[in-house]
Amino acid sequence: MLNNLNTHRNFLHAIPEIALEEFQTAEYIRNILKYEGIEYHEVGTSTVAFIAGESESCIAFRGDIDALPLTEESNNPFKSKIPGMMHACGHDGHASMLLSFIQEIKKMSSKGIKLKKSLVFIFQAGEEGHGGARFIVADDYYKSKNIEAIFALHVYPEINVGEFAFKSGYVSLQNINLNIKLTGKGCHGAQPHKGVDSILIGAKLIEAYQSIKSRNIPSNEHFLLTIGSFHAGTVRNIIPESLDMLGTIRLENISLIPFIQDRMEQINKGFETAFDVKIDMEFQPFYPPVINNHKLFELSLNAINNSKVYTDISLSGSEDFSFFLQDGTPGLLGLLGIRNEEKGHVCALHNNKFDFDNEALIHGVEFFKNILLQTTAI
Repeated sequence: MLNNLNTHRNFLHAIPEIALEEFQTAEYIRNILKYEGIEYHEVGTSTVAFIAGESESCIAFRGDIDALPLTEESNNPFKSKIPGMMHACGHDGHASMLLSFIQEIKKMSSKGIKLKKSLVFIFQAGEEGHGGARFIVADDYYKSKNIEAIFALHVYPEINVGEFAFKSGYVSLQNINLNIKLTGKGCHGAQPHKGVDSILIGAKLIEAYQSIKSRNIPSNEHFLLTIGSFHAGTVRNIIPESLDMLGTIRLENISLIPFIQDRMEQINKGFETAFDVKIDMEFQPFYPPVINNHKLFELSLNAINNSKVYTDISLSGSEDFSFFLQDGTPGLLGLLGIRNEEKGHVCALHNNKFDFDNEALIHGVEFFKNILLQTTAI
């Protein structure tokens, strides 16, 4: 198994491609599937593979495949060959686990072991901010499969190699994309009284947004608002006419969405009146929260043998695995430990020094195999 994991991950790690542009990655995955004689269907750069069992009922496994626009600074001998792109979220590992899992199933089949249920394997493009799962769940081939449960693992550097984290219920948050344009009045930096300072007002606006958490949302609610991009002006002595902000909201309780939108619009109107500016805001709910099925949670606890497991860890981010669950399909997103302090594998996801040992992925493939044994009664 390790030889397969090394082959897949080392190759994929060296050719990172950003969301919905994973052409080489998709070609590699499809060539492996062809070699193994596995039926597959293309959905853009996503690939849905299928192995028929004795029943039309399907168990699905998902791995995402896209990378991030970062310049890699790890010591990995198979580091990125593509400038400005790297697998900083471990999706190369996710795809490698699925490919190796398929190869393990082929070995089992060669020994005469038969599948009671059919299997679906989803190599999903565009998880990073593009919601690539949406295009798969809308595809007729995918919809034709009678999927009764879906599983996914995400590598997680906060827990050690060989450890897992599974949680029943909410495991990742709803996200809301914010696009905000504030327009004031440009002027010379030495004559600010002749303009309306978009930068000063924009800074105050961010501070006002943060008051929603501290003054309008109950303290027990999981709610985060972040402005991650603030762009205005080009030179030091001109107050710019306008500025653009990009932000994100993450929350668990989706019933709060209308209130939050209304509160932000009230703040915007107040600033428009108080400072004589114009504020245009796009408030775009996107990834729903991932809510793990309790029965699959219990099944997963039984599928990790004697590994240490955490049952209270949630992701503060969002995950488009949630789109696979919107039609009521039970699902479970678990976390696979990859932390190894002796080897320096301690960097967070989305860090340009992020890395892990391929051996850590063995535990993920074994987990999938144990899920298979429990759910399909081979």
